[in-house]
Amino acid sequence: MFRRGKGWVAELDGLVVGFSIVDLQENNVWALFLLPEYEGRGIGRQLHQVMLNWYFQQTREPIWLGTSPGTRAEAFYRKAGWQQNGLNGEKELRFEMSYAGFLTMNDE
Repeated sequence: MFRRGKGWVAELDGLVVGFSIVDLQENNVWALFLLPEYEGRGIGRQLHQVMLNWYFQQTREPIWLGTSPGTRAEAFYRKAGWQQNGLNGEKELRFEMSYAGFLTMNDE
């Protein structure tokens, strides 16, 4: 994993409550997950920010991810400034974040 990218975990009181993994070879978010009972506390936003900060320190290439339509994840990524860019396979939406979009997200 560390040759291809990097991962992070969010821990509270000794419990891993979320994690994220980014893949530099594929320029994508492989995972960003949070236990449902820990949603709404800003933990996902922190994982997202740390992940994108690291990614865009490594490269200026756009990063993409896939997520199912109509989910909380879709709403999260839209609110965070990701732009829908077609489909990933037959069942997932494809979202992309450019370096310029990342800079704009951080200015807000």
